[in-house]
Formats: sequence, structure tokens, C-alpha cells
Amino acid sequence: MTENEHLFSPGDWISHLYHGVGQIECLEKKELNGESHEYYRVQTRNGVYWIPTDNVESDRIRPVASDKILKKAISILKSPAEEMDSKHTTRKSRITQVTKDGDLMGFCELLRDLQAKRVSDKLNTTEQRAHRKLKKKIAAEWSATREISLQDANKKLNKLLREIDPLQEVDAGK
Repeated sequence: MTENEHLFSPGDWISHLYHGVGQIECLEKKELNGESHEYYRVQTRNGVYWIPTDNVESDRIRPVASDKILKKAISILKSPAEEMDSKHTTRKSRITQVTKDGDLMGFCELLRDLQAKRVSDKLNTTEQRAHRKLKKKIAAEWSATREISLQDANKKLNKLLREIDPLQEVDAGK
């Protein structure tokens, strides 16, 4: 990528695996260890961070979901939940993997399944934390994609979550 070619432009919304959803404000030159480097300045709800323009092809950074992808994500939230594994270590591994992948579809599948477990049973501390974080990530991306307030995105997401049915115990005799 040459100096004038950039993957993102000011005004673009991105999702960073650790920092969350933010909007690129501008390109800035910064000096680090005596060398000048170019960075994207990204504004989030909670502050600012910088990403080197020559390191954006990382699996930690991606454009926010398109409207088409967001519609697919919403359909996942509306689909029947899948029962989570009975072993807490397996559930924890799933949470870790989905969080590490940073994929919106995976976030929605996991949140849907956690919500169903939450309604029918209760969540352990790790699951409660994951439920909160996933809701924040999904709502932030929904807000950026649809250009609505975070409050409105949260309302829409909470409405979908209230509609998730608890998992039914499967009767072994049937």
C-alpha cells in the first residue's frame, strides 16, 4: 500500500476487537522512536485511539457491518436458540473463541443462546459478563450501521432479546 492508498477514510466507521466501534476522524502523523508514522485517529464513545495505517489488515479491525450483514445478524437473534453445553468449561471456551473471532454473526449467535439460558436458568459470572459485553458490541455496531442513537439501538436489541424463548427441557420419553 502506497502512502496515498488507505484502507479506510475519515468518516468511516470501524469495529476494533478490543476498543469497539469508532469513527475515523482523520489521518495524523506521529513520531515514535525518532520515526514518523501515519495513523488513523479513531473516536469512540469513551475516547480516542490511533491505528497505524500500515497495520490495518489485522484481524482485530474491520469495517462495521453493512446493512445487509446487520439484517442477517438480526435474523440470527430472531432464530431459535441452541442449547449451550452442560459443561461450564465448554461454555467458557465458546465465549472465549467467539470474543476472539470478533465476528458479528458469532456475537449474535452467542448472545441469543446466552439469553435463552438466562431466561430458563441463570448465567454464571463469566456468562453474565459475556452477555453484557456482547450486548454493548452489537448495539454499538447497530447504531453505527443504521446511523441511529446508541440508546435506540439498545432499545431495539433489548426488544429482540425479550422475545427469545427459554430453552425447553427435552423429554427423553418422547
